[in-house]
Amino acid sequence: MSSTENQLRERSLRRLQISESQKSTEVQWMPSRYSSDVSQYVLVRPPRAPCGNRQLFGFPIIKKELWNMGTIAFHHIQPDKTLPDNHSFLAMNSLTFLELYLRLRVCTMARGKVVGDSKTIPSECVSSGEVLVLVLWRDTEPEANCPTPSQVHSLENKLGRPPGWWVEVPQF
Repeated sequence: MSSTENQLRERSLRRLQISESQKSTEVQWMPSRYSSDVSQYVLVRPPRAPCGNRQLFGFPIIKKELWNMGTIAFHHIQPDKTLPDNHSFLAMNSLTFLELYLRLRVCTMARGKVVGDSKTIPSECVSSGEVLVLVLWRDTEPEANCPTPSQVHSLENKLGRPPGWWVEVPQF
């Protein structure tokens, strides 16, 4: 390999490192391009993950918080019904109850890696460097599936922490 090729390779690697270090996990909203309703905002998608994995938008969470919110959502959706005294029923349906209650188009769980600052992540949400994430949107989802700022704000108030972008940890 010639010295010119080495210099070009070093320069491109430096650029890659710089672009990675400037990556932001801050949540930003912009007016929707596909909606005539000016009040409809969508999330600004972050730069593509260097590893090629999907990026997830959502909240770090623990399962107990999900079950608690699922219980609240169940009582709002079906106020006349009694929640079955069955732990597995709630565990299996919390996401559905939350999705219906908040009218979310996407509501699922995934494992993610911290992309930026980890100060707002409760230690109980982190296990072996991975975070359990309540996913409300993915960078591969269509704009129409994006949660609204009010849906996100509602969950932020309930959980007491901000949402963010996460790099998906593939399950093998």
